[in-house]
Amino acid sequence: MVDCYNMMMKCILLISLVLLVASSASAQPKLEIASNRFDFGLMPDQSTVKHTFWFKSVGTDTVRIKKVKTTCQCMAVPLTQDWLAPGDSMPVSVFWNLGRRIGNAGQYPRVFIEGDEEPLSMSLIGQVVGALDKGRPVSIKPFKGEFAITAVKSIDSIGIVLTNHSKEDLEVTVVSFPVDECLMSFPEHIPAGAQSSGYVKLKAKSSDSEFMSSITLEFEGQKKSRLTIPLRRKIY
Repeated sequence: MVDCYNMMMKCILLISLVLLVASSASAQPKLEIASNRFDFGLMPDQSTVKHTFWFKSVGTDTVRIKKVKTTCQCMAVPLTQDWLAPGDSMPVSVFWNLGRRIGNAGQYPRVFIEGDEEPLSMSLIGQVVGALDKGRPVSIKPFKGEFAITAVKSIDSIGIVLTNHSKEDLEVTVVSFPVDECLMSFPEHIPAGAQSSGYVKLKAKSSDSEFMSSITLEFEGQKKSRLTIPLRRKIY
């Protein structure tokens, strides 16, 4: 009887060990980047723009990020953490310093994780211009926004005027916005040949901090176009 019991326990232990090994072998980390391509549209030169992607762990094991490799020193991709448990997600912001350049531009950061030899790619594109002026379907004033605090005053709100130079009404959609730092209001449409106003306002929790960000607007008529307004908070 004792021998039978011992034999049964050994079998149970062996089966448990096989199942554990099989489970460990099948556990795989897998990272997914939702909407990994972003178009800034028209961007003013000598500014920094920002877009936030969402990373999600969709595998059966914890994702461990080894590094994010950028294509030039003009980009920064700070991580709040370098791991994600299965099912978890986190925002990852990409900052792009445009410098003194004019014309079409693109950057393609790559994300490397443990257990996967193939990196995931992000794509950021746009057209860098000297100014978002009346030579475009939509012009904007100011085309760069700065919140500032000095010894004598504090600028916590920026009024923005959008001018539609085309011959058709345009629908307006905000496609990227610094929700943690700012509040905003923009018109839903701009009539042909008309102006509409909006504003961006600093949140109280961001009043004592510096940051760089941007807003990307999309305009839709017969065709779609985008433009991006760089934002900066500076304490002097």
